[in-house]
Amino acid sequence: MATYTRRFTNSDQHWIVRLLPLETLSNAQALARRFKEVDGIRYYVHERKRLVLTAILVMVLIAIACAIGVVVFLADRHSLLTLLGILLLPVVLVGSLLVLTYVFFSWIEGRALERELGHRLRPKPGAIAIWFSRNLFLDMGPFPAVPWFLALIFLVIPLACLAATWLSFALVVIALGIVMPIVYARVGG
Repeated sequence: MATYTRRFTNSDQHWIVRLLPLETLSNAQALARRFKEVDGIRYYVHERKRLVLTAILVMVLIAIACAIGVVVFLADRHSLLTLLGILLLPVVLVGSLLVLTYVFFSWIEGRALERELGHRLRPKPGAIAIWFSRNLFLDMGPFPAVPWFLALIFLVIPLACLAATWLSFALVVIALGIVMPIVYARVGG
C-alpha cells in the first residue's frame, strides 16, 4: 500500500511540475545571465539595438492587446465579470509580456550563437524554415523553445478572447506578432 501511495504521489508531482512555470523561470534567469555575461550575445544585441527596441515595443503592444482582450471579453459576458477582468489585467499583461520576451530573446540568443559558431551546431531546419528560405529568401535561424503551457494561458486564450470581441483588432495584433520576427530577420541579418 505504501508503494502505491509513493508512486501516486510521485506521478502527481511530476504532472504538477510540468504545468508549473518553474523550469521556464529558471531558463529565463539563465538566459538573462547569459545576456549579461557572454560578450558575443551582448555585442549582437548592441549592434541591433534599434531593432530590438522596436521588437520590444511590438511585444508590449501585443501584451496590452492580450490584457484588454480578457477585460473586454469578460465585460461583454456580464457586468460583474468586469471586476474579474480588471483584476486579471495586470496578470495577463505581465504574463504575456514575459512569455513574448522569453521566446524572442531565446531566438535572439540562437541567432547570435549561430552567427558566432556558423552552421556547425544547427539542427536540420523544419518545414516552415525551409518555406521561409525558399519563398522569402530569409534565414529565420534556430527556433527557440516555447513554454507552450504559458503561451496558451497568456497569449492564445487572451488573443482568442480578443478575437471573440474585436476580430479586426485581434487580426492586426496577430499580424504584428507574425511580421515582427520576419522584419527583424530581414533587416537584422
